[in-house]
Amino acid sequence: MRKRIRAFFSTHAWKYSFVIKRFLIHWIATFSVVWTFTEFAGYFFERGGAPWKPPVWAVLTLGIAIALWMSRPRLTRTVKLPDKDITLQITVDDLFQVGGGAVIVPSNCLFKHDHLDEGAILAQLQSKFFNHAAAFDSALENALKDEPYETISFQGEQARKYPLGTVARLELESAKVKGAYVAATAELNEYGRAVPSREQYRTALHALWEYIGKRGRKEQIIIPVIGSGRNRLNVNRFELIHDIVSTFMQAVEDCKFSERLTIVIHPDAFIRNRYDLEEMEEYLRYVSKFER
Repeated sequence: MRKRIRAFFSTHAWKYSFVIKRFLIHWIATFSVVWTFTEFAGYFFERGGAPWKPPVWAVLTLGIAIALWMSRPRLTRTVKLPDKDITLQITVDDLFQVGGGAVIVPSNCLFKHDHLDEGAILAQLQSKFFNHAAAFDSALENALKDEPYETISFQGEQARKYPLGTVARLELESAKVKGAYVAATAELNEYGRAVPSREQYRTALHALWEYIGKRGRKEQIIIPVIGSGRNRLNVNRFELIHDIVSTFMQAVEDCKFSERLTIVIHPDAFIRNRYDLEEMEEYLRYVSKFER
């Protein structure tokens, strides 16, 4: 929550969202309403035998405060598709704080996590919802027990390698997050680093939606901008969002497994990369309308 508040007060959030013309319209409208109300109230309240009215500066200040609030940066943008009864949303928040649905957690084809730093989403999933790594490994192993794999040698040890797009559904004891779909979205090289491939990324997305359509529940899907971090894809977030939305829209054409897709940008990434949510909202409208 603190990081979301910091994102709200960041300079570029106001720079891209605050429009003088919009502010002036809100201020004039608010001032007119408040002043009309005070004039009306003067008929009922008196002081010293004369109608009571607040100071003009107080009305002006109140109007400015309300207009600023109405012109504030919106860290959540929503696009509704009435012809499909589907809502697309993009929000600046922590993935596990959004709540109301199941989260998508990117992993690698080995579902290894011991080499990840604490900032990785898979590592956060383990630390937030499981008491220790062994319990997390056990839950993953149980969820993957019926999935095909091949045994390979990885860094001197035997490991199970699953096909791209393999998904493990984990049930979480949380009031906010209903569950997690841990999806294999990248191959690993011999050094334990993701091999960047946009084609494999899209293949994994198609397989993810197919899994949820056939075996998942009908619920809100909450997904980070996969590929922008440890997948090492050399494409911008607009292209990654395009891949997420377009593959999702294609999948729900055949099987409507969800009525809401929420794409989450972490507050740190929002501040660091100075994203323009106005632009992203327009892009989301374009992708959802023309790229199905």
